[in-house]
Amino acid sequence: MQYRMIMAATMALGNFAYAAPAAPHITAAPNALFAKRQEAGSGGDSTVLDAPKTIAAGETFDGGNAIFDRGVSCTGQQEGGGSDAVFILEKGASLSNVRIGPNQIEGVHCNGGCTLTNVHWDAVCEDAFSIKEQQDGETTTINGGSAKGADDKVIQHNGGGTVVIKDFEVSDFGKLYRSCGNCDEMPARHVEISGGSASGGSMLAGINTNMGDTAKISGVQVTDVKSQCVAFNGVTDGSEPEEIGSCDAEAGAGAGSGNGTEPATPAAGGDEPAGTPTEGEEPAATPVEGEDPAATPVEGEEPASTPVEEAPTESQPAEEEKPAEEEQSGDENKDENKDENKDENKSDEESSQ
Repeated sequence: MQYRMIMAATMALGNFAYAAPAAPHITAAPNALFAKRQEAGSGGDSTVLDAPKTIAAGETFDGGNAIFDRGVSCTGQQEGGGSDAVFILEKGASLSNVRIGPNQIEGVHCNGGCTLTNVHWDAVCEDAFSIKEQQDGETTTINGGSAKGADDKVIQHNGGGTVVIKDFEVSDFGKLYRSCGNCDEMPARHVEISGGSASGGSMLAGINTNMGDTAKISGVQVTDVKSQCVAFNGVTDGSEPEEIGSCDAEAGAGAGSGNGTEPATPAAGGDEPAGTPTEGEEPAATPVEGEDPAATPVEGEEPASTPVEEAPTESQPAEEEKPAEEEQSGDENKDENKDENKDENKSDEESSQ
């Protein structure tokens, strides 16, 4: 009997143990893949392109903040080509919300009138963004975005026209913008940089003032940047352009207009004194007619006033008679008192005629 009771109790305890709730499950920490996706940006994707991705003319590509690169190591300042680019934007194309990864060489190429919005370069190689082709009247615009780690140039401008850079952030760089200094074709190029920030760099803009380039820089928060704008003498023979000095925001932008106004100012100042006799040519001729009466008007102003009034009315005939008067007056100077009387008589006779 006792044995049966012990067995029943043992079986009851065993069933209770099996019915007990399971121990709580501990969630594992995020794995390396999750961490990598977080680093890739809010889009969470990273794409390695076998060839440049071309955005057709007038088309728009939104990368969703993903990373794009070419899966190759940077070759430093060794010049690459179009085949090394990550993106190629045809005329009027737009690229937005893209991160250019470090494993690439040429970044993004533009063939005229492109628009970049929120495009970031994690590590610039040879160049970040190159405007390869662009007409004089076209404008490429960069809205926001950032770049870091450029040994030399961030934005390379080879075509013509204008590049507008707004609210761009750049750090650890050589030149934010450089107008090509030795391209085969050297049209006038223009850059406008506003807002954003720059730190740890050599210059914000390098332009070729001898080629008509201009630069406008405003509202950029600058830290540890050696120069705002540097002027170069651009060349077309393939040699290296020479740095010739500084061109700050106003000097670089107003190089053409400043030279245009400076000559006008002295010319205006110099014309005023010269303009007085020009406007009064007739008064200038009057003293010539009245050289002999020069002393007479002082003593008697009425006789002097009479020929002055008559001189303009006679115009050309009066000037033709001057030589005869001057010859006679020259002979009459021998005897001043007698000559004065003769002159008065002659002047009366001439006026009557």
